[in-house]
Amino acid sequence: LSSLDLGRQVRSVLPSVCSFYFQMYVRKRKTNNNADDASNVLVTSRLLRVLGRYPQQLRTIFETNLLNLPTIAWKRLIPQLFPRLNHPRSFVRDYVTNLLIDIAKDFPQLILYSVVVGITDDSKMRRIKSRDDNIWQRKFASTHESEDDIDEDDEEEDDIEKQENVVAMQNSFRLIYNVLSETNSHVVEQVKLFVREIRRVYCSMG
Repeated sequence: LSSLDLGRQVRSVLPSVCSFYFQMYVRKRKTNNNADDASNVLVTSRLLRVLGRYPQQLRTIFETNLLNLPTIAWKRLIPQLFPRLNHPRSFVRDYVTNLLIDIAKDFPQLILYSVVVGITDDSKMRRIKSRDDNIWQRKFASTHESEDDIDEDDEEEDDIEKQENVVAMQNSFRLIYNVLSETNSHVVEQVKLFVREIRRVYCSMG
């Protein structure tokens, strides 16, 4: 098979495979309440990976099955969720944002520091954007023209799209931060003070 034919076959079976993964996790939860079980983490890790690579094909599957997965299922994947706020597809960004909002309600201590740092330091979001740009470009290279074929108008449109992605990521951080502030305002202020002091010490040492 050519790579194109193989890619089509893979995409054609993805919805069924993801549905199976969702069902498998639910069945395992009924027999094993340990959400940190290695096989449970493996299931959610694979779901997150295919969502990032094939969002258009899997949108309906994820929207349908989101409620079947408790937030604890994603607890050990939180470090992998935040970079997805920079995903070029709005559906993935929205899905992950809503997921992190639910985690903020159920397990605020797990994401509080990352959210406070992200909302108070634009440079962190710029670093995430710069780091992940190459990753997403490689994954979606087959749907984009090569750099040699992109004219100035295309480059300008690409810059605008990147700016929109950064704004969307900032909005996502803000939404999660608002939920944390409503439910844990005192702790949020303490973490903000802690982060501010760390930055002050770091700047004084520089």
